[in-house]
Amino acid sequence: MPAVNPEILIWARETAGLEVEEVAKKIFTDGKKLSANEKLKLLESGQKEPTRPQLNKMSKAYHQPLLTFYLSEPPKREDRGEDFRNLPQKTFDRKGNAHLNLLMRNIKASQNLVRQLLEDEEGEEELPFIASATMSAGYQAVAKDIVETLEFDLDVFRSKRELREAFAYLRERIERQGIFVLLQSDLGSHHTTIPIEVFRGFAFADPIAPYIVVNRQDAVSAWSFTALHEVAHLWLGKSGVSGTWGEADVERFCNKVAASILLPTSELNELLPLQHFHLDDAAVAINAFATSRNISRAMVAYNLMREDKISRSLWQALRDKFAAEWRKNNDDEKASRSDKQGGPSYYAVRRFHLGPGLIGLAKNFLSGGELTPSKAGVVLGIKAINVYPLLNPDYYARRN
Repeated sequence: MPAVNPEILIWARETAGLEVEEVAKKIFTDGKKLSANEKLKLLESGQKEPTRPQLNKMSKAYHQPLLTFYLSEPPKREDRGEDFRNLPQKTFDRKGNAHLNLLMRNIKASQNLVRQLLEDEEGEEELPFIASATMSAGYQAVAKDIVETLEFDLDVFRSKRELREAFAYLRERIERQGIFVLLQSDLGSHHTTIPIEVFRGFAFADPIAPYIVVNRQDAVSAWSFTALHEVAHLWLGKSGVSGTWGEADVERFCNKVAASILLPTSELNELLPLQHFHLDDAAVAINAFATSRNISRAMVAYNLMREDKISRSLWQALRDKFAAEWRKNNDDEKASRSDKQGGPSYYAVRRFHLGPGLIGLAKNFLSGGELTPSKAGVVLGIKAINVYPLLNPDYYARRN
């Protein structure tokens, strides 16, 4: 039997959402006798053994650890919960979904290590709110319990001058309860960016180390809603991945929970009847209403539709309009940033994405010797060499 099982090579490529033609020339060059495609097919058929340099290239291209290629058989897919998304076939993103699966694998590996660390801590108890609720209790009761447990103050949330500050306040309330809240949307490179059409967020319900991941590609105004939607998943004990305005019963329920926390239904009456408004006029009214509350315009429109204050067709038109405007503004901001010098460092941005909870935990266990830099890299989703400068902002200053 060859040292590398050719089934592993096929599995790794397909797991990354890649066809032979997409990856062959990253590993080989066309020769006089064999093309790059043919050379890769020889390896995948077991007719030729891959060299170590070729495996290194595959490891990078497929986003797999090198040791994976020496397993006796393809690893079984770890249970990561349910798929609550509603993805029409015409919009199915094969590569985006492959990257999502890899991201979920990495987050699960981080969670498993964190759970082990916390279980070894004396006095560590299971979190009582995980899987404590049922949909039969009603979304208002679940929302009330979440607000009380988090000690979330809506007035404080709305008082924040910037959307990121409002999210930071909510994140701090969530993480105080032992839930890790991450902003993630790729595998460490913009080449693997996962769009919000593929996922908006996911949750891994665990009584020791629950994780929430919010797709940072989404509008900042949507982060808080998604975070609370995923918190509702934890209360229900429902691990899985969520999409945009999903139609599954659990998705609608979690939407109602999140919306009722950020936007009491009674406040919708403050908006003038919009049913017969021109699309642009309705959008202006909703924009002012949402901005004053640090919430997304699309969420306001969704709740107006849910309460029968606007038609489904108007909601869909508003949703599409807001999405188009956000994409344009996002593109303009990226273009503006590319023209400017400076900005936050890689490590500052990464710390914000990982969140204070996970950063603090990794720093404490690393300094205490329970974590090696290698394992800390797994927890944080970075290379071991980057662990110390990430966890210590003045790392380079102290070394010079």
